[in-house]
Amino acid sequence: MQRSTAPGPTAQGPTAQGSNLRTSIATRPAARRATALETLAGPAPLTEDDTWQRVPVGRLTAVAGPGLAIAVILIGAGYLTWRAGTLGGSGVTGFLFYCAEVASYLTIVWTAVMTSRIRPGRVRRPPTPTGTLDVFVTVCGEPVEIVEATLRAALAIDYPHRTYVLNDGRIARRENWREIDELAARLGLTCFTRTTGAKGKAANLNHALARTGSEAIMTLDADHVAVPDLAERVLGYLRNPQVGFVCTEQRFDVGRYDVLNNAEPMLYRAVQPAKDRDGAASSCGNGTLYRRSALTAAGGFSEWNIVEDLHTSYELHSRGWRSVYHPQPVSVGIAPATAAEYAKQRSRWAMDGLRLLLFDNPLRKPGLTGWQRAHYLHTGVGYLVACAQMMFLLGPPMNALAGVQIAAGVSLTDYVLHALPYLVGSMLVVARHTGLRGAHRTIASTLFNAPLYALAFVRVVLAGRPESGATAKTALPRMSFLLLPQALFAAALISTIVVVGLDPDVADLSALVWAGALLAMIAGPLSALSERSSVVERAQLPIRAAIAVTVLGLATTALLTS
Repeated sequence: MQRSTAPGPTAQGPTAQGSNLRTSIATRPAARRATALETLAGPAPLTEDDTWQRVPVGRLTAVAGPGLAIAVILIGAGYLTWRAGTLGGSGVTGFLFYCAEVASYLTIVWTAVMTSRIRPGRVRRPPTPTGTLDVFVTVCGEPVEIVEATLRAALAIDYPHRTYVLNDGRIARRENWREIDELAARLGLTCFTRTTGAKGKAANLNHALARTGSEAIMTLDADHVAVPDLAERVLGYLRNPQVGFVCTEQRFDVGRYDVLNNAEPMLYRAVQPAKDRDGAASSCGNGTLYRRSALTAAGGFSEWNIVEDLHTSYELHSRGWRSVYHPQPVSVGIAPATAAEYAKQRSRWAMDGLRLLLFDNPLRKPGLTGWQRAHYLHTGVGYLVACAQMMFLLGPPMNALAGVQIAAGVSLTDYVLHALPYLVGSMLVVARHTGLRGAHRTIASTLFNAPLYALAFVRVVLAGRPESGATAKTALPRMSFLLLPQALFAAALISTIVVVGLDPDVADLSALVWAGALLAMIAGPLSALSERSSVVERAQLPIRAAIAVTVLGLATTALLTS
């Protein structure tokens, strides 16, 4: 059943946007207003090459990335060979630590191979848009003022289209579902309010899919303000009859420091462009444009997984549809502001990737190309390998507090010096795509997320398919049991700093420095306890300064008194 309010006009046009819209990227002047043709097949179909544009790239720039990756692979192989000779006498713990190093190395190699698929000197060029367009705005209890800003921006898209409100607040038992109905009526929009059916965003989308008819569908989350030229950026890609959907970069209002790495530059600047080369880019939920006939052929949005984006992409790819990644955002949204809400979101995403890996493995999936299988395996296996990062967090405490030898026959200082070139090179590989700050945030978030991914694996194995849920936008939780492992790791690192600093005979001073560096990495995300980004940002410099001063002070004192 459904409640439908205020049927929209035949073609909804732009309206004035409220002053409180998040328009940091929506202010770009729209290109000329496109004229909708009757069908996507109206103009001549395009080929894959028609949607790429060549840009000048220096020879040095073109070879720098692959050259750096090859250098790091060789340095890493040399380091691991040396490390293999230090395992005798290190025991089971030392062997497990070495296994974590090998797993991380293989991940770097695999990522280097995947990102080598990026085409230097070629960028996506959006063709002229054409065809009919529906915009689906999914709502599930978000505050009315946020939803209103999103709906007004959707109405203002500079292309003839229909905007629909997909109100799942009633079936999800959210208190404000009637207010969303009233808002839709006030704006003259058709609102689908479900009263029966399966819970979740995919079921909500399928409910609207069966009741609408345009050739293309753009999905927007309730907190994402669309740019006016959205159709100019992505709709024309569907003129290639092989393209089933178009993914876009996600853009969030993350503040100055992006402590939680919500922007994910490695994903949007490296991984997705690499997938795009092989027609394997996968949806990230919001801002994805779908060809209706492709969705129909796949049976609609996938309800098999926890959220719809990854597995819907997977099913479309397995049916022969290609995808396009457009490396620009079409909206700006609200990202998780607290570590607790961020952990909840990332755990859900990890469970999606792990469920696909364990129960619908790409190696057994018919219809995928070889490179598509490799990209999907890279996604799923990446969550498993990331769990191994917990061993690196345990390294200093194991050495200083438990007396575990990570590398037998050599001092911890010798071990760190041998590992340093490999670690620096690995960071530079990431920094090539993300910049140095982005590389720091990427590595910090990987360390912070490692326990979440391990717990996600256990939950998937034991529970199969946990319930889905929307990311909270207001009244965000500040604490969660999901943060307990990170808090324990931080406590162990602090204890290591104190013990080694007060008694340098316990372990090499390199354990003190190593613990301080790791603590500085995870302290940033763990300190995001307030939903006010300004408060979290102001705390970052004092936190890092306190760690640096403490570590340097204790190390200097130990050296002077030794």
